[in-house]
Amino acid sequence: MDGTPHQAAATVVRSGGLTWSQQEWVQWVPADSDTSFEDNIWGVLPGAGAPLDRVTAAVRDVLEKHEGLRTTVERAAGRQHVHPVDERLDEVVRVTDIDPALDAAWRRGCYRVGKQWPLTIVLYAPRGMVERIGVVVDHVAIDPWGLAVLRRELIQAIRARAAGRPGEDPVREPVQQPIDVAAEEMSAAGLAYQQRAQRYWGGQLHRLANAIDDGPARTRPAAKPDSGLLRFRSACLPSRRAGIAAQRIAEGTGVSPAAAFLLAFGIAVCEVEESPSAGIFVISANRLTAAAATSVRKATMTMPVVVDRAPASFRTALAECAVQQLHGHRFANADPAVTEAMCRQILQDRYETGVAYPRFSYLTGAAGADTTSAWAAYTEAFPAADGGIVTFGRPRSLGARYMLTVSHDRHGALLDLHWSDETGWGAVAEQMLLQMQELLVSAEP
Repeated sequence: MDGTPHQAAATVVRSGGLTWSQQEWVQWVPADSDTSFEDNIWGVLPGAGAPLDRVTAAVRDVLEKHEGLRTTVERAAGRQHVHPVDERLDEVVRVTDIDPALDAAWRRGCYRVGKQWPLTIVLYAPRGMVERIGVVVDHVAIDPWGLAVLRRELIQAIRARAAGRPGEDPVREPVQQPIDVAAEEMSAAGLAYQQRAQRYWGGQLHRLANAIDDGPARTRPAAKPDSGLLRFRSACLPSRRAGIAAQRIAEGTGVSPAAAFLLAFGIAVCEVEESPSAGIFVISANRLTAAAATSVRKATMTMPVVVDRAPASFRTALAECAVQQLHGHRFANADPAVTEAMCRQILQDRYETGVAYPRFSYLTGAAGADTTSAWAAYTEAFPAADGGIVTFGRPRSLGARYMLTVSHDRHGALLDLHWSDETGWGAVAEQMLLQMQELLVSAEP
């Protein structure tokens, strides 16, 4: 984060390449910036009143297990270097007299990932007993699912240390390390998988190109923002109605609620872009094995899904959408340089427009979204949050040109729409959010 990087010569335990997921992130974020904190992954968890020294020891246990949290990244070289756990533990752990649940300053620092570890643990410890813990990690090292793993393991490690039995805790179990994953991706088996993934991507992109070929081009490629200018916007709709409807649709059809939100988003995109179809690049958790599911590392990747504007039946379109998601998850972990080149070659001037670029992310409590806290905050501010109030956020220096993020739990859903000034979505953002809600409610069994 901001501040003076560690000055001592760094000791490297081992080095290796970047995973495809890390490379995708580096591809879109090629350099450190003074606004990179906007993409940090963070959370707040209870300290359980444990002694400060034992919580620090628990943090060390977790760092020792997960190499990616004590790694520096050479973006240009595509390399990462793991460092000894004790080398910078004093930089990672910070004690504060300000409750991190009440102050956001601790999570607004910008990491220099080539020189700093991508993690900070803030301990609120009045009288030497930890009451609250703030955790913030640079996105190059973690994703929302990984944050859920980190939170769980840190709590387990604190309990074990407090009981004086760290060796008995599940935090000691083996875990998937980013360097090992990168090596596997470049192995013979990994390259064979890449060929299958690229065939899948090619089929989906040609399908999209054919679907939108006859439609009008309503948007142009979004220009890259000039450094320092606030060009990215967002609007949020908290909706109990949409959340409950998506859950009931899922229960009635046997597909994930994510597919229902994805379909509604795709249809809304088609409407505002006046296009017969749209290509939505869905963010996949990309964790197909037990080892991946228990890893803190960043693993998310995108995969293309084609949605039509006017399906004959919402339920039929939902099934088709779910099938694409299912197959796409199998092949999401593709070389990002190759898939980016494929997008530009196959989609041509439609790529990076509103019909062939929007991102979609679906988060639940299981995937690391703290939706209960978020929902409570929104409903406190908007008591009538039954799906009618759209709130526009502050401009950001970093962000997505076209994207919907859905946080969903038993309380309802938060629909966050993101765009850049160049896209023209600002004028239709409220319309899109309300249309998605009504699509879901009208399709509810």
